[in-house]
Amino acid sequence: MARDKRLSRRSVLRFGGGTVATVLIAGCTDGGGEVEDDPETDDELEEEADDADPPETGQDDDWEAVETIELEADAEDGWVGRQPDAIEGNENPDIVLYEGTEYEFIWTNMDGDGHNLAIWDDADPIVASSFVDDEDETVEFTVEATDEMEMYLCEVHSDDMVGSIEIRSE
Repeated sequence: MARDKRLSRRSVLRFGGGTVATVLIAGCTDGGGEVEDDPETDDELEEEADDADPPETGQDDDWEAVETIELEADAEDGWVGRQPDAIEGNENPDIVLYEGTEYEFIWTNMDGDGHNLAIWDDADPIVASSFVDDEDETVEFTVEATDEMEMYLCEVHSDDMVGSIEIRSE
């Protein structure tokens, strides 16, 4: 399936920052017509996201032994982590992969909406699963981690179903 418009990581973050700013501004009005200024701009939000600390797991050993990443796909909840334990129950969890290591990605469609799982660099997909729209359907694929990998997302719901990938050297 060809895509006419590609989303870069920066575009996803910019859109998310704009959405957050709009919600904050809307929530800060009391009907009086005055809007409180929000000192953070979209650029500042992008910088904060880029400078965010890597996923905290308590110990690096939590990620070193990982061979399988399991996620649930739900348009309302986003990607929900199943496995490893470091991401269990987390929405759109940040994941850690070790460069050169092969990983099995397993994801299950939980809502019957159309989804796929794609791993992107800063502008383009590196690998993507097929699209499925059957509830409880599970998709599996294997990929070798490379330093270009920056995020994973559902290409249909890229605003709500996106998470960061941190690549570490062994």
